[in-house]
Formats: sequence, C-alpha cells, structure tokens
Amino acid sequence: MRIHFHTDNYWFSGSETTLMVLLDAAQRDPGIESVFTYVSWPEYTPGLGDALPSGVTARALDLPDPAGWKARAIGTGGEGRSAVVRAVARAMPLRKAALAMDVPRLTRLFEETNPDVVHINNGGFPGAISCNAAAMAARRAGVAGIVYVVNNLALGYRRPSRWTDRPIDRRVVDSVSSFVTGSHAAARQLERVVGIRPEQTRVIPNTVVPKAPTGGRSTLRRALGVADDAPVALVVARLERRKGHAVLLRGLAAAAGRSWTLLIAGDGPERAGLERLAAALGFGDRVRFLGHRRDVADLLAATDVVVLPSIGQEDFPIVTLEAMAAGRAVVATRVAGSKEQVVDGETGRLVPVGDEHAVASAVLEVLADPERREAMGAAGRRRFEEHYDRDAVVGQYRDLWTEVSS
Repeated sequence: MRIHFHTDNYWFSGSETTLMVLLDAAQRDPGIESVFTYVSWPEYTPGLGDALPSGVTARALDLPDPAGWKARAIGTGGEGRSAVVRAVARAMPLRKAALAMDVPRLTRLFEETNPDVVHINNGGFPGAISCNAAAMAARRAGVAGIVYVVNNLALGYRRPSRWTDRPIDRRVVDSVSSFVTGSHAAARQLERVVGIRPEQTRVIPNTVVPKAPTGGRSTLRRALGVADDAPVALVVARLERRKGHAVLLRGLAAAAGRSWTLLIAGDGPERAGLERLAAALGFGDRVRFLGHRRDVADLLAATDVVVLPSIGQEDFPIVTLEAMAAGRAVVATRVAGSKEQVVDGETGRLVPVGDEHAVASAVLEVLADPERREAMGAAGRRRFEEHYDRDAVVGQYRDLWTEVSS
C-alpha cells in the first residue's frame, strides 16, 4: 500500500502529534510505502524538526501564501498604500486564487507519487488551503482513497467570511472518501455543518507515545524551583484565548491565600496579556510562565494535576492523553472530546465551560487530596492503556486505509 501523507498548519501543535505516530508506524511497516509533504511555515518547521520520527523524510512544499500577498499589497509601517489599494487587497478572494493554483500543482504531485491513499492532516474545518486542494487534487489524480483528518470543531456559516466557502466545502466533501475526527462530538459537528452522511465520518481517537522523564520528581521540582511538598498544577497549551487561561487565573484569584503553584507551559499571542493579568491579580511567583517547552514528560512528573480550562474549539486534546499516560489527574472543561476523555470523579474532574469558580474549585479540591488524586491518576493511566494506546489507534487507521483503497 502506498500512502501520501500531507499536512498544513501554521504552527506545530497537538494536531500533529498523532500524525507523527502514524508516520513512524508507516515507515516501520513493510507493507506500506509512504511519502510525507508539508507546507513550510516559520512557526511550523522548527517543531517538525524536533518531532519528526527517525527515518521519515519530510518534503517541504512552496505553495502560494495569500496572507503574504495581502500584507505586501496593504503595506506595513510607513509604506503608506492608498486607502483604495488597501480596500481592494482586503476584498480580493486571495484564498480562492491560491486554491486554484494549488490544485493543479498537487494533482501533478499525486500523479508522480501514485499513492493508493492520500492522508490529509488538518487543524480544523474549513481546512487549510493546501489541505482542501489536496482532497480535490487527489480525486482528479484518480487516487482510490482520500482520508481527511479534522482536528477541531467545524466552523458553521454564521460569519460572512464563511458564506463563500460553501461551494469549496462541497467539493471537498465530494472528493473525500472518509473524514476522521478524534471525538464523536467533532464528528457530529462536522456532519451538521457540511451535511455529510454519518457513514462518511470515522471517529478514531488521538494517541501519544508516553515518554519517560529525565529524572526523579524531587530533582525535577528543584530544577523548577518548586518544593517537594508544594501542590502544583500544570497547564500545557498554546497561549490563545480559546484555551481559557484567563478563566483559570481569575478563578484562582479568589483562593489566593491558599498554598499552590501554577505552571503555564506554552507560548502564543495571549502571553503578554496573561502575564499582565497574573501580575494584576497579585499572584507573584505562584504563577509561572515557562514558555514553549520540549520537556513535557518532566513537567508532568513534577506536577500533581493537569488543567485544561478551554472555552471552545477543542476536539480531542493531546495534553489530556499525555497526562493520563503519565498517571496524572486531569481537570478539564466540558468541551467536545474532553467529555469523552475524562471520566468525572474517576480520572479527574469535568467542570462547566467558562465557569471561573468551578474550574478553580476543582483544581484546589484535587490538589488538597493526595490520596484521591493518586487514585484518579492511576485510573487515567488504565483508561489510556485500554482506549488510546498507540498500537490500537494505528490499527484503526490501517484498517481505514485498507478499506478506502480497495
């Protein structure tokens, strides 16, 4: 079986984690020949370099960038384009122009690689331009099986910017053999938005390969400047509004007199604002922004509870799987796949979305009860091994590839 994997994301995030597992499995499988292409973006390429499995060759594609076109047309700083030029540049359908350019290029590429399956990995729906183009191009190239993985909740047509996407969405749907989502909630949302049949979707959970920490708990805590007996909570997520960091911080402010430390790992556009909020709330060094970290296994080993306070647009969070695999209790909001991952009261706590008091109370409750959180962590590890183990997930994908290619 020949599989051509393709992905397009502006930054390397959780949506790429399962893809890396599949790439590794494919290159180890004597029954699979694989090709991997991606669109090179400044924030994506370094992350790929860190995570690409040994032995896997990655081929970067240089495809049109509508954002770059628009920036050059509008100008920045003192370039001073006229108001007319700026208005025309903003109104031009540049994404659709790039799509029209991508389809023939990718068609030629698939004719060259001649795959049985094109496996498209994407952050959400509507997809990245090259992901949508890949679906159409694979169909034009006569590829038997086209799998399109959607790693987030599909966006509806409420905004004017989405109205003109309908014809493109329809062409993508008509091209794809099977859409894959990590959660049933995301599958139902995709079916509602684009009107696809339930039999055209497949729910396959994400997975991770657990990593061992580089040292013991005490050693790792000393490196972080945390005492052995300090209650520690950890958030690992890109610093963007939908992840709900601000909700957690405001909730914890009401319990500022209690002993706890919050570690926030990740970077993103909200970092400066979140740091200002933490300072304004008077947390001092009890809230620590660690920036982008590669040593998540070490952070998990040094932590008591993992928190994901997302307020929307989540499918099947990778950090929850990492926490479960590491035997850590999880406090998460009731968004999409989190409700399917976390068993409330057994492997962690589920709280209402956006409820500052509820999320903070749940975190502090778990931190205050070492025996209970250990039991939750152990239950989470068992749940991971039973439902989200690497081999089981890879097996489900291999079955799908075989099915769509025949």
